[in-house]
Amino acid sequence: MFRASALLALMLGSASVLAQAPLQARPADVQAITDASARDVAALIAQPGFADAARSALRAAPERGVALQQVVARFDPQARTVASSSVARQDGQLRLRKGLPEQGPALLQLRAYVPEGASLDAIAPRQLWVASLPRGNDRDWTTLTAYDAQGRAHLLDAKQAPDFPVLIVDVDTRRSVAEGMALVNAGLRERGLQSPERISIAANGASASLDITRLDRIRLADDQEPWALGAAEVFAVVSGLQVDKTEPELVTVDMPYLDYDNTDYTPQQALVIWGNYRFNAANVQLFEDDGDTNYQELLVALTTGVKTALGVFAPEYAVIADIAGAILNAMPSSWFANDIDYLDSFYLLQRGQAYTDRMGAANNAKVTLTPITLVE
Repeated sequence: MFRASALLALMLGSASVLAQAPLQARPADVQAITDASARDVAALIAQPGFADAARSALRAAPERGVALQQVVARFDPQARTVASSSVARQDGQLRLRKGLPEQGPALLQLRAYVPEGASLDAIAPRQLWVASLPRGNDRDWTTLTAYDAQGRAHLLDAKQAPDFPVLIVDVDTRRSVAEGMALVNAGLRERGLQSPERISIAANGASASLDITRLDRIRLADDQEPWALGAAEVFAVVSGLQVDKTEPELVTVDMPYLDYDNTDYTPQQALVIWGNYRFNAANVQLFEDDGDTNYQELLVALTTGVKTALGVFAPEYAVIADIAGAILNAMPSSWFANDIDYLDSFYLLQRGQAYTDRMGAANNAKVTLTPITLVE
């Protein structure tokens, strides 16, 4: 996908930035947690019943994956206590590392890469390998590590898919993005970057009609990602000026259907809810959570960073595009070391305007947008 130009991230934070995960208590990074879990799962495969539990849980949709805790729950009851305790501990570490409360839905998932014509059921349990995803930009991956039931590490080619099934332990980004977007939006409201009178489709009883811009079609460019990566999890940041205050108006929008590149999706999703944006203009920027996103850091970036970048400003039309630039400048710099994190930008979308096959500024996303009015 689009490789963002070098953008200097603003200095983020004070000692209170990560209230839920103090710096001195932060766990290992996401890759270290998933790698440790992969080694634990490989060891469990040597125990009777675990491989059957994994294959049963994955049979319906191996590429989508299931919660690792769900697999453990199917496992031999005599060993379940120790195994579930380890998984629960690692899940808690992962949630803290992603800026989410330690207690909550499981985020560690087990999925499988299964070549065409192959089957998980045809592989003897002790021949199953369990991999985790490497660190860094996936374009730079050359190998990834998989573990066998004896604890031995094997290197797999990151570009050339194996001709046998491989289990993969990683982050359930669909679940984490949904929870993370709720956390970020709540934080934006608390910090004054989302109007307390913000209009929403769910709570619009006072209005006789509601103008929205609906996302009818979207397609992302093909980036030839490695075989081991699962479905993407994309979200949008919609931004503009607040109607009654000299403040930016920001909201994050989850796009859970947008799984793969080079594929057309027709979600008919309400993307921009007008009445929330001065001058009837807004920006839409697309980002992907590759599993490493810390939502507390994202919230700080969208509040402290954007406010610092804009400073004191007059509520003029030209400022709307500046807000989108401030969002990019405020994002954690690590997001631009991996070119799949920032996807594209659509600047100064207008109320009542239809857009057919409009390309984003980065030529990575193509959208069709339709203005409609919802009547009560």
